[in-house]
Amino acid sequence: MESTFESATEGLESTGAGRDTRDLVEMLARHGEEEGAILSRYQRFAEDASAPETRYLVNLIVDDERRHHGLLAEMANAIAWGLIDESADPVLPDMTHKDAGNRALAEETQRLIQAEEYDHVELKRLQKRLRSFKNASLWELIVDLMLLDTEKHLRILRLVAKNTESA
Repeated sequence: MESTFESATEGLESTGAGRDTRDLVEMLARHGEEEGAILSRYQRFAEDASAPETRYLVNLIVDDERRHHGLLAEMANAIAWGLIDESADPVLPDMTHKDAGNRALAEETQRLIQAEEYDHVELKRLQKRLRSFKNASLWELIVDLMLLDTEKHLRILRLVAKNTESA
């Protein structure tokens, strides 16, 4: 297991985790190792590419792969350590800490959802306008990626909204 997963292994031993928990953490660690190998390949690919647009695009993937790798380690640590907050590494938080009843946060969450929904509409309009540049630039692809991020932001905000609802 990679060093980012060492704390998870330590957590399994410290908590006396059962077989199911161990299997899940080991699965996350294996996937993390695979992500790490892929990340290295992407980094080499970006370094070896001579075309700036190739380097640019592959570096977007590198950023995602780094984040994925970190998230896998956080999940492994959260599962391995259970509810004990003794992990030396970051742990993905569970869903027990809610902001229920925080009216200001709930209102801001709704405003951000509206802003992201508006952004989605505007990006779709921009996407249509950029079609004529399809073969000459990366713009349409970049807007497509921004749309995917906007959808991700909306999913996150909707979960936050659910956690800010009054009890």
